[in-house]
Amino acid sequence: MRTFWVNQGLTFDEERRAGVLWAPKLSRPRAGKSDGTPRAHWDRLREAQAGDVVIHYSRGAIRGWSRVAAAAFDGPPPFDESSSRWPSDGRLLRTDMEEVDIPIELDAIPLELRTARDETSWPFSKKGAVKQVYFSEVAGALAQWLLTEVGLRVDVAQLPSWPEDSDLPSSIDYRGDRQVIANSRGEQTRLRRHLFGDETLATCALCGRDLPVAMLVTAHIKRRASTSAAERSRMDLVMSACRLGCDSLFELGYVVVARDGTIRRGPRRIPTTEDLEFAAAALLGRTCNAWNAATERYFAHHRHWQKQEARRYQLD
Repeated sequence: MRTFWVNQGLTFDEERRAGVLWAPKLSRPRAGKSDGTPRAHWDRLREAQAGDVVIHYSRGAIRGWSRVAAAAFDGPPPFDESSSRWPSDGRLLRTDMEEVDIPIELDAIPLELRTARDETSWPFSKKGAVKQVYFSEVAGALAQWLLTEVGLRVDVAQLPSWPEDSDLPSSIDYRGDRQVIANSRGEQTRLRRHLFGDETLATCALCGRDLPVAMLVTAHIKRRASTSAAERSRMDLVMSACRLGCDSLFELGYVVVARDGTIRRGPRRIPTTEDLEFAAAALLGRTCNAWNAATERYFAHHRHWQKQEARRYQLD
């Protein structure tokens, strides 16, 4: 799956209603010229394939996201009075945009992610400003940050594991990528904004390290699958946890937060390695800064559920 970025100014509302993105094949001819010229950022519509994600940026903020329905195809612009603004020959990319709860302003995107690279296909300049281009690609840490912000992040620990196969061949029978359809977390954007606001640095609630917000996730204290619809709107249900390991150590039950707020070894004991034991031991005895009398009930649920799972799968 690839992640793209589209700049939509005056065309945002029209393209959203039409359920497409559109770009001309050629610019309008200059004076004295019979033909226009192509633009790489318009031609890039041809690179998007079904299942790819598009981040929609307009009027200074990210206002939605969409999945590409199919490869681009030729067609006229879908805009009102289009003949006065655009050439008639162009390409259409069918999308179905979902608006975010709260628009994500440009300044909310960490500067170090916007300036991580400066390529032809990158939507930002060396100073982190948005380039005057239509369709770009984002990747790496910036793509992960954007997917998390709009609620599309999927935790690996929540995905079904691959089936066991005791007779693996020396090579695999590759049959192309699979399209995965997953529900997004509707409350994710607001919860992340509650935790981090417009800050570029924040603290992991478990290890206490100060990190860029791109290295922190909005971790549910109580397992999200066990929460009610009312609980999912509560701000005290989440804490910050770092991608350096704390998020997985807590989510998989290698560590828990005790009823006094201290971090203790969790019920999960296997599988483990010396390196994993070392990482978990570094947290033991620390005080979780997300724990208090109000959040204890969520941490208690986490302890109870992890204990049940460890017994159920004989992981203790």
